[in-house]
This record gives sequence, C-alpha cells and structure tokens, in this order.
Amino acid sequence: MPLFEYRCEACGRRFTLLVGMVAQSAEQQCPRCGGTQLRKLVSRFAVARSEDDILDAMADPSALGDPEDPRAMADWMRRVSREMGEDMGDDFDELVEEAVREEVEGPAGDDAVGDSGGDSAGSAE
Repeated sequence: MPLFEYRCEACGRRFTLLVGMVAQSAEQQCPRCGGTQLRKLVSRFAVARSEDDILDAMADPSALGDPEDPRAMADWMRRVSREMGEDMGDDFDELVEEAVREEVEGPAGDDAVGDSGGDSAGSAE
C-alpha cells in the first residue's frame, strides 16, 4: 500500500497517509482538524544506492572538479562526508576553511613572523 502526502486546505497541515488501492476508497481526512478538503502533494523519493555505487560516483574525475582549486577540493570533501553519512562536525568544516584560506592567501602567521623576524635578526647583527 502506497504512502501519499497531503496538505489540508482548512488548517494547512502537511501529513502522510497510507492509502489502500481499492475501487471505493474511504474519504481521507486531516489528522489535526478532520478536514476533508485535501490537496495531494508531489512527494520526494530516494534511490537506494550501495556503498560501492556511492564510492564509484565520488571517484569519477568529473565529480571531483579542479584538483588544483582549494575551494573545489573543500566542496568535494564535504560532499564525500555527506554521501558517506559521516558527519565530520564543525571542527572539520573549520579546518577545511582554514586550509583553503591558507592555500589561497598564504599562511597569515608565517608572513607576519617571517617579516618581523627577518628585520629584527638583521638589526641585531
């Protein structure tokens, strides 16, 4: 028996009903207000994929993007995390953003230390 999603025209609630497939089906009603003026919605669906299918799709070079672009690699790492169902957490996102920033702008700490360290070392000698 299929599941269908509906929206009640009276109260606006969205809900799912298990609907039998018979010639004379019972009139459906909203579980909140009991209204019978329902609008059938287009439901989203999922396609079950095996882990091998997921890994094959991620290994496709066209899905990878530009391997020289740090932002593309960061997006790819997030996509891999999401596809594998592994929430890497906020720490992972922060580390990825920091790595992208360093790759694009250069390490901020090294530039400042290198410049001042070179000047102070030169003046001390």
